[in-house]
Amino acid sequence: MTTLAGSPRNAGGVALLVGVLLLVPLLALVVTAFLTFDGAALAHLARTVLAETLLVSGILAVGTLAGTLLIGVSCAWCIERYDFPGRQALSWMLVLPLAMPSYVIAYAYTDLLQYSGPIQLWLRTTLGWRGRLPDIRSLSGAIFLFSFVLYPYVYLMTRTALAELSSSAVESARLLGQSRWGVFWRVVRPLIMPSIIAGAMLVLMETLADVGATYYFGLTTFSAGIYKTWFAMGSRSAALMLAVVLLAAVAGIYLVERRARGRAMQVTSRTHRPWAPERLRPRTGLAIAVALFLPVLAGFVIPVAGLLWLLAREPEMTPTLERFWLWAGNSFIAGFLGATVTLLLAIAFAYATRFSESLQAKLVGAVATGLKFGYAVPGAVVALAILWPMAVFDRAITDALNMATPLLTHTIIGLIYAYMLRFFAVSYGGVEASMQRITPSLDFAARTLGASRIQVFWRVHLPLLRRAAMVAWMLVLIDVMKELPATLMLRPFNFDTLAVIAQQLSQDERLAEAALPSLAIVVIGIVPVILISRLLQRRPMPG
Repeated sequence: MTTLAGSPRNAGGVALLVGVLLLVPLLALVVTAFLTFDGAALAHLARTVLAETLLVSGILAVGTLAGTLLIGVSCAWCIERYDFPGRQALSWMLVLPLAMPSYVIAYAYTDLLQYSGPIQLWLRTTLGWRGRLPDIRSLSGAIFLFSFVLYPYVYLMTRTALAELSSSAVESARLLGQSRWGVFWRVVRPLIMPSIIAGAMLVLMETLADVGATYYFGLTTFSAGIYKTWFAMGSRSAALMLAVVLLAAVAGIYLVERRARGRAMQVTSRTHRPWAPERLRPRTGLAIAVALFLPVLAGFVIPVAGLLWLLAREPEMTPTLERFWLWAGNSFIAGFLGATVTLLLAIAFAYATRFSESLQAKLVGAVATGLKFGYAVPGAVVALAILWPMAVFDRAITDALNMATPLLTHTIIGLIYAYMLRFFAVSYGGVEASMQRITPSLDFAARTLGASRIQVFWRVHLPLLRRAAMVAWMLVLIDVMKELPATLMLRPFNFDTLAVIAQQLSQDERLAEAALPSLAIVVIGIVPVILISRLLQRRPMPG
């Protein structure tokens, strides 16, 4: 950390160097796609599934984005702005679905809601019902599940921004005659919009990059299409072209978002009095508490109950504790290292962008923008893309030093390399949004008092960034522990994680055996969820 922050120029140079090294796989992906261009395979895809892929991916992305924004923003507003019974418990319970991988919730709901599942069986035997529930393995079912699994990204980002708002601006607006709606629209909305957009972009990229649930549901999305084209059809070139199209689509969405936001960046200071929540009447508070519990019920309680049902139904299929603790330890090691290194890189980029000279700041910003797209690329494509540069590097090093074992390929270093590229956007989004809310006047005041730029960072920026940085670190930790394709393809020999084991067992339709590692992913994810909630409940101290 000290090396990265030694000076603005050093931070910018180090960030650029590391960022370019991380971008090599994405650049290699694009170059390889055009060098191995297969016109016949691409024409076949265009005639058969490309139009459907564009339509299904678009509907899934827009539907999920609308659902997560509605749930996430409304929940964050109610938790931060109102005081009602059960608020403290709901504030951390609302983050619980974040610990639920999309493929795990897909398996759980499928088992619960299928015709031979416990719910329809109970309806037939108890109530004499002769109908059928809607098929969850559908596009609408995927939108439903994705919305209740991914809304915590928007909720956390929005709540962090609301918690850091000062009451000074709000009280000034009220004194000037603004109504409650006017205060929200003209004062609050611009201040929290960067965080909302950061969370929405994470949801969008997570949706477009998902392979497990969409492939299991049989949806013709880009991510599932890339997976099928590469592994089922055996057409590497067509899969790479689809990945390039996906990257281009995400780049277009990002540019539209940046242009829509324009120069309306707003900053605030955390040195003022916090904005106190409003006390509600008992009936109103109870109604809000019940409404806020519904996302927790759909995104966490019901799927966990489904997994517990699987364990109770076939307890003899539970793995041995020795194997289980080995998988859990591997998951934690990968998650801790991946989250720590990725957060340090995100802080270095945010710091370099703020302090670097104009040209270097633009270069750093451009590289950071490129790294964000790594989150939109399916993990399998990321893994296959980085295998080539890692193999070239390993070959050069082993030949030069006469080494027998590679340094990157199928090592923990190569795995962390993939995590940094895959989850940089998760870490950088919150850190960047929090940095933008720190007014430049604090920098000028500190420099006037004789502080160097490194002292400004350590004494001014870092304390203000601490909460957002911890939230970002734990979000990456949870994502790494849930990550499947890249871990499956790049992990060291005999380095199985809980996610890898759960996927392998589920793919073999051994759902009862997959229940315990799936539950473990959820339980381990609860710890950072509680810590995130405690961080968000700490109000800024008055200055």
